[in-house]
Amino acid sequence: MEKILDSAKTPVKEQTTSYADFLQKGLAFGVLVLLSILFGVLTKGNFLRMDNLLTVALQVTPYAILGFGLTFVLITGGTDLSAGSVLGFGGIVCAKAITMGVPMWLAIIGGITVGALAGAINGFAVTQMNVTPFIATLGTQFAFRGLTQLAGQGKPVSIQSMDDKAVVETFKFLGGGSIGRVPFPTIIMLAIAILLGIVLSQTGFGRRIYAVGSNEEAARLSGINVFRTKMSAYIISGATAACAGILLAARLASAQSNAGQSYELEGIAAAVIGGTSVMGGEGSILGTIIGAFVMGVLRNGLNLVKVDPFVQMIIIGAIIVVGVWYDTLRRKSQSL
Repeated sequence: MEKILDSAKTPVKEQTTSYADFLQKGLAFGVLVLLSILFGVLTKGNFLRMDNLLTVALQVTPYAILGFGLTFVLITGGTDLSAGSVLGFGGIVCAKAITMGVPMWLAIIGGITVGALAGAINGFAVTQMNVTPFIATLGTQFAFRGLTQLAGQGKPVSIQSMDDKAVVETFKFLGGGSIGRVPFPTIIMLAIAILLGIVLSQTGFGRRIYAVGSNEEAARLSGINVFRTKMSAYIISGATAACAGILLAARLASAQSNAGQSYELEGIAAAVIGGTSVMGGEGSILGTIIGAFVMGVLRNGLNLVKVDPFVQMIIIGAIIVVGVWYDTLRRKSQSL
């Protein structure tokens, strides 16, 4: 068992692919730097202004946090298309609880808990009902979106309109406040990144995540509880999605029933661009952060140079396809 855990993070031709692995991890960062320089030139320096860069950091926060949980699921070889709906569900449950007089800290825990439960449902469908992750989470995507609409009765849940202005200001600070010049949500994102990064790279649980994604049958034969490992990955994905939804609701001081639509694609794109393999067994939280910033810089820069939003959708969609295509080629070359 120890042997497979030790080799799980880079199980295929570790020595011969170390240089290629380094290039893979550095590629996303190189793209990020090149995009920043390109948009800096195209906008005559406006893109590189500190206030704009802090805006980018704030904008990528929900995508990055969503991507952290998705990274766990992708490394196990699964996927979670319901993450965007869970984001909306967690945000609206938290906001609804606050408007009903529940203490804010308890409402936040409640929102994250329902997200974790949603992840557990996904994990159960995948591991116990043997439904493929794509189909299982596509189905729950609709179910959780329906629950979100029911919770809000199809309308936004406004915190801004509450009489208790102290609660309003505290909640808004969570989503839009800052310490110094650094947005508070970005600080939360970095804290979550450090925590999950340590879990993934420094713990036995993290090594089991890689082992299951690298070779599920071998992991099972070595004594790893595959069910528990996959279930935990989906629960983490649900919890992080709900956390992102709460921060998004806090930024707007209102939880929207349609919040998070298509966010799962942005989260998956961030993870894939950052080096997480859709075939499982590879990925890192640091890579997902870089991938999220690549997406954020691209979107912000395209807005500044006034590219049509529909064209932006085409570009981002093409990037996702190219990222998966590159990952497929890379994995094939490693297996030769």
